[in-house]
Amino acid sequence: MNRLSITRTATLDNLPELLAAADQACQQAGASREVRDEVRLAVEEVSVNVITHGYADGPPGPITLAFDWERCPMTIEIADRARAFDPDSLAAPALDASWEERPIGGLGWHLVRQMVDEVRYRPDPERGNHLTLVKQIRP
Repeated sequence: MNRLSITRTATLDNLPELLAAADQACQQAGASREVRDEVRLAVEEVSVNVITHGYADGPPGPITLAFDWERCPMTIEIADRARAFDPDSLAAPALDASWEERPIGGLGWHLVRQMVDEVRYRPDPERGNHLTLVKQIRP
């Protein structure tokens, strides 16, 4: 089987299980340690954003991670029912600004884009947010 899926309530208590699923999928796909670390970091950043920002105005809802490595590259589908958020709507961080001039935070999506090869967002008014991360797992 070249697929793995996990659904949990979007809470920080469930984050270790979500990250363990990312590790397991990468290991089963034969990804290098470097690729596993990159996938894990991207999944962690997106999951924490869903947990802390997406569901911030109400009770936590579901978050689903679905990994597919049937063909290379690997796709990671992240679905939630939190408020809509398009990562493309964010301005690029001012990386050339001094630390004193930078606002706290704001680097997470930049980091996600550095860790994966492609980020696609698709809102669905009836089913929630769908984010696809694409990552080359083999040379």
